Amino acid sequence: MPETLFYRFKEGRIHPVEEGDFLHHGAGICFVSPEFFKAHYKTLGLDEAIINDLNTERSYFRSSLDVYHDSSVGYLNIINVDDLEADMDRVLFIIKKELLCLVSIQDQDGSEAALLASILDQEKNHTSIARVFYRFLERLLKGGNRKLESIEDELLALEDRVVSGQADEEMNKVIYGYRRQLSLIRNYYEQLLDIATELEEDENQLFEDKHESFFRVLSTRAERLITGVRALSESLTQLREMLDAALNYALNNIMKVFTLITAIFLPLTLIVGWYGMNFKHMPELEWKLAYPVLLVVFVLIIAGTIAFFKKKKLM
Repeated sequence: MPETLFYRFKEGRIHPVEEGDFLHHGAGICFVSPEFFKAHYKTLGLDEAIINDLNTERSYFRSSLDVYHDSSVGYLNIINVDDLEADMDRVLFIIKKELLCLVSIQDQDGSEAALLASILDQEKNHTSIARVFYRFLERLLKGGNRKLESIEDELLALEDRVVSGQADEEMNKVIYGYRRQLSLIRNYYEQLLDIATELEEDENQLFEDKHESFFRVLSTRAERLITGVRALSESLTQLREMLDAALNYALNNIMKVFTLITAIFLPLTLIVGWYGMNFKHMPELEWKLAYPVLLVVFVLIIAGTIAFFKKKKLM
């Protein structure tokens, strides 16, 4: 995939063109490198403030558009929801009435350039800058429902393990991992929602009125995905509470066993301590049946204590 893409509108159709042709007219759609953009931004009729914005580090998600009198500028921090550990792509976009310029800040695998080329190949006839950018943002939402359904199934499987008594401390790490995933996905979709909402408002009148509906549709889809993420976050909180309750129950059962053992043998300990005080006048110590009688007493005490606990349903 080439590092730069140039397209122009001709007679209602969009066509790939050479760099020189694109720069001569300064209108159309392009995907370029930061170096190319810095060298030619004036030719495209763009303000130097955009170059300053290009040099600003923006790795966070929650950003909105910077609206100028004749252009809108913003960042897209793009993740692959199916592989959240992969490197994040970053694209700076500049929109004017007759120009859509995407600047590749980070796109090591060329996926964003390939995405734009694919969209432009499909949108050859009767398209517009608003529609092309809408399609680009829409494709960034693809796979969201599938990912959320996958996470939901995995959370249900964890819940089944907790209910069936298979809870363990390692599940806390698993839950934390899902919490991090959902936070990342939510921030990503909220970023797209912010951008779509501001494009729909079209403060600087870059789009025709009929094209603003594209971004209204995009906002609705992003909101629906965000609602799904929040629902999963609530389920995750409930799962964490269930896990804590299950682990506490298991710990309480262990403590209960030790308490019962202590309660059963406490009378025996008392008797042993009593005879261990070595009083001089303890005539039963001289009795030849003292040992078997004491053994029977011990057995009766243990049996009686166990019977009492069972009656009280403590065992």
